Amino acid sequence: MTVKAARLGIQKLYHYEPFCPKYLEGMFVNQRIHLSNPKNFNDPWDCYPCLDTTQMISPEYRARCIKYMQKVPRPNLSAADQRAFERMLQADASLMIEMCQTEFRESMRNKIVECWRVYCLAKHPDKSLMWSHYSNHHRGICLEFDASQSLIGNAWQVKYRDALPALNMLSFSPEEAFQILVTKSTDWTYENEFRILARDGQADEIPPLPITNNDFLPLPPGALTAVIAGCRADVDTIKDLVKRHAPGLPVKRAVQAPDRYSLSVQD
Repeated sequence: MTVKAARLGIQKLYHYEPFCPKYLEGMFVNQRIHLSNPKNFNDPWDCYPCLDTTQMISPEYRARCIKYMQKVPRPNLSAADQRAFERMLQADASLMIEMCQTEFRESMRNKIVECWRVYCLAKHPDKSLMWSHYSNHHRGICLEFDASQSLIGNAWQVKYRDALPALNMLSFSPEEAFQILVTKSTDWTYENEFRILARDGQADEIPPLPITNNDFLPLPPGALTAVIAGCRADVDTIKDLVKRHAPGLPVKRAVQAPDRYSLSVQD
């Protein structure tokens, strides 16, 4: 079970991004952050469901799954063709498994993409790979947030595993389904990621999760505590923009060590 940042006693969380003056100005002026649609993530497994097919050899289990799948009929089939297809699934376990691993899996994925929005945060502001991957090769910025603010402190810790969480089609709980959104491959462990999860404004509400408006969430006053410029960033331009739109907000700098492969964040 994943946990929230506040429960872990984390004080600060960080969001790496390219320096886009128009976007940063918009964040200051409108006091809001933009959440991502999972379909745009760089990891092709991210937020993808995986169904446990180990019981599909049982005809009784297949029959129950087919009944469940009838809730989402195939739009390109007539009623007669739908019944014929269901008979094929009932008779052939391998076809049923293939259906679960492809078409039904994709329909679940589409629902995730339709309903969920994510804001990715990191535990540390001085990771070179993060600057390279997400902040335009160290030319971008890293936003520093106060985790005592509920929006930030309620970010969920990402868990890293070698296998996707496998869901039982007939019995998975909302808690188990939720793990799809906060589980990634061990290849990404270095990110030490936390995620603010929200529902899209057009989706159903799941209290107490926030609801986005055009993929944006309001940023509480005081939640943003600093802007960190990358070691290759145009610091003067960043400072000028911050001074005009968020006077008093500190601008820090990621600095290369002269003798080690490391960065430090300096005021």
